[in-house]
Amino acid sequence: MNALSGDTSLFAEIDEKYGVYNLEELYELHNQGCKIRVPALLNERGEKTWVEVEDVVSFGKRNLKRITLATTRLYVEAIEGTIIPAFGPRLFSGTEEQINLNFKLVNELKVTQDPRLNATLLLATRILLNIQKGDQKEWDYGFALGFYLSEGNLESRKRKNTKLSLVSLNRYAKQKGMRLEEYLNYMTNVARVCLSVGRLDFERGYVDIIQKRFKFSKPFKVSENGYHLYSSDLNYIHLIKEYTEGQTSHNKFVKNEVFNRSLKFLEGIMDGFLSGDGWKEKGDRFRVKITTNYKLRDDLIFLSKALGYDLHLNNGQFAKSPSSNNYYYHLQLSVFKNWHRRTALGLIRERIKSIEDVGEKEAYNLVLKSLYPKNDKRSVFNHLFFTAYGFLVSDAIKTLDCGVLSSSLPVPLSS
Repeated sequence: MNALSGDTSLFAEIDEKYGVYNLEELYELHNQGCKIRVPALLNERGEKTWVEVEDVVSFGKRNLKRITLATTRLYVEAIEGTIIPAFGPRLFSGTEEQINLNFKLVNELKVTQDPRLNATLLLATRILLNIQKGDQKEWDYGFALGFYLSEGNLESRKRKNTKLSLVSLNRYAKQKGMRLEEYLNYMTNVARVCLSVGRLDFERGYVDIIQKRFKFSKPFKVSENGYHLYSSDLNYIHLIKEYTEGQTSHNKFVKNEVFNRSLKFLEGIMDGFLSGDGWKEKGDRFRVKITTNYKLRDDLIFLSKALGYDLHLNNGQFAKSPSSNNYYYHLQLSVFKNWHRRTALGLIRERIKSIEDVGEKEAYNLVLKSLYPKNDKRSVFNHLFFTAYGFLVSDAIKTLDCGVLSSSLPVPLSS
């Protein structure tokens, strides 16, 4: 029986719209009659496809194991009887020209104190979305959104409308060809956007990028090197409301709508966020620190997977607040815009760091529509799909059949 944690996130196409959903959400959507497709491994050349989900199975409460990788610290949670594609410790030795797609039970995976000797799992370097490429304008809008996610917050309207103000608002509504109710909804309950910026944000041109598309008031100095930028531009407010939820660093995250716009828009979001909450080190490596907003952290992982970036989770740290004597915990991660590790046909093989008990959780899994007939040697690919973290896993109907559980993928290794 193959069962994964209900918290396991997947890219999914729901009624022809992309998004990221966990298995528990996909279970509910399937029961509502939604058509669901997920990214899957198509063939021995490493090509990817989107395969239809025939069923989503609930296994109830199960004891789960967390498999954590040594380099990226990404993880997948499954019951110990789950079958998962795994690879031996000497995968890259010699002049090897192929990898062996072997399947093992979770409780059979080799794990020692030395990760170099441990089994390895397969991850996708990128989840391909069939969306338009976009242009510079799309990147600009994405940058403004990403910078807001890292350095902005929303301020709500503080007073209720009076009869006099409603008369004025009604006049503005008519100018835009709207009814008053439509205009009030168009205005939203947000009064303005506040961005916290520093001197370097001006010098590096980040503020210019945002001000190129949206109107802002004059910078308001709050410290020797700190400024607040305020915008009541409804175009900026609506961009934020359409693609994000939350108002502060603790509860902000992106909506699924971002994955249906354009690749340049996604690239802009990441660039805007890294310009605010990241700092560049050697080459294309960016370090990021954020507050304990795990949903936003996962959004950065998902955006990286959609763009083909290499993201690593790092150990979090406690830091002293600059405005008080209190200490707070922040999450840390690294983003590489290019892959510097050895990859093959859009796949990366990474060693396991640890396998540990995580207790009892709700468990689910998918049943995928078969890509090939059972008598076709490619039928080994019928059951394989990718989680949103990139893990190659297998569906709920995978059986421990020696005739099916071994396959060779001819993969030329590249760096």
